[in-house]
Amino acid sequence: MKKALIAISILNVIYYFTAGTIDNTGNMFFIAWGTTFLLLVLSIISLAFDENGADRRLLSFVAIGINLIPLFIIGSMFVFL
Repeated sequence: MKKALIAISILNVIYYFTAGTIDNTGNMFFIAWGTTFLLLVLSIISLAFDENGADRRLLSFVAIGINLIPLFIIGSMFVFL
């Protein structure tokens, strides 16, 4: 489950950057931002319901880190406007 969450998060980051570069006027990258926020919440929930292994906890932290990248980029776009 956590590996699938990481794979979906990586695909979402690729989609986010693609949508952000192609659609400069329509703000369609906000759809990817909402999906990123949803995947971030799912990553935090998967961290809360963790098994006993430390390697599984590391996978949750990796998923959280992957999903924070687009959120920080959107935040920096609003700060530097």
